[in-house]
Amino acid sequence: MKKYIFVLSAIVLIAAVAFTGLSNGKTRTVKEGGMLSVNDIQADPSAYKGAITITGVVADKSRFKVPANVFIMVETSEAKLCKQTGCARFYLPVQFEGKMPQEWDEVNVTGSFAEGRMHFVATKVEVLRHLSFK
Repeated sequence: MKKYIFVLSAIVLIAAVAFTGLSNGKTRTVKEGGMLSVNDIQADPSAYKGAITITGVVADKSRFKVPANVFIMVETSEAKLCKQTGCARFYLPVQFEGKMPQEWDEVNVTGSFAEGRMHFVATKVEVLRHLSFK
C-alpha cells in the first residue's frame, strides 16, 4: 500500500513541476483583444512584447518626479478598495503624447513597454469613466 501512495505522490509532483515549467515562459503574449490589468503585468512588465491593452485608474502624480507627458496608473480594484490612489502596491508610469486623463479616471491604455525601460508607452488612451467616492 505504501508503494502505491509513493508512486502516486511522485506522479503528482512530476505533473506539478511540468505544468509550472511549461506555463512559466519569459515572454508572454496576449490574444488579440485581450485586456490586462495593472496587477497582471506587475511581476514582470518587460515580459510582455508587442502591443497590449492595460486597464487601471489614473493616480495622483504629484508624489512622483515625472515629465508632463507621463501619468501614473494603479490597479482599479486597489483604488476602489482604498478609496485613494496612494495605497497601491505597484505604480505603472505611462507616457502619452496627447490629452492627459485626470486623477481617478478609469482608463484603457494601448501601446507597449519601452525597450529596456519599465514604463509603458501608450499610443491610445480611452477614458472609461471617472470614479467618485463622495
